[in-house]
Amino acid sequence: MKLEKYKVETTKGTLQYNNSGNGKPNIVLINGGSGPIEGWMKILPAISESSSVFSYNRFGVAGSDKLKVSQDGLNIVNTLREALTSVGFESPFLLVGHSLGGLYANLYARLYPNEVAGIVFLESSTKRYQP
Repeated sequence: MKLEKYKVETTKGTLQYNNSGNGKPNIVLINGGSGPIEGWMKILPAISESSSVFSYNRFGVAGSDKLKVSQDGLNIVNTLREALTSVGFESPFLLVGHSLGGLYANLYARLYPNEVAGIVFLESSTKRYQP
């Protein structure tokens, strides 16, 4: 699978992302730490066969803009939500959070429960994030 990367403008800067596949559920992959999109390549081809998948690089990672604002949970979740809306990726989402990304998935689901169908935690902390 060739990983095609695109750019989306948000109010906080430009994010690099990939959309692949076609089908339901709409899956959102949320990286841990400073992991790039390529970190998902072991599973991305398989899940893209039956679902639509959005993956992205947070600010400061690979082709996304450098950090301009603090990267606390609220900024990360709200920027992700803005990017999803801008590219037309529709809820409800199945959020997949790896490592630190699990905390952001958890926060997203608590802030926007009507947009989330479920969460998958991959080697992730599941403690509640306190903004």
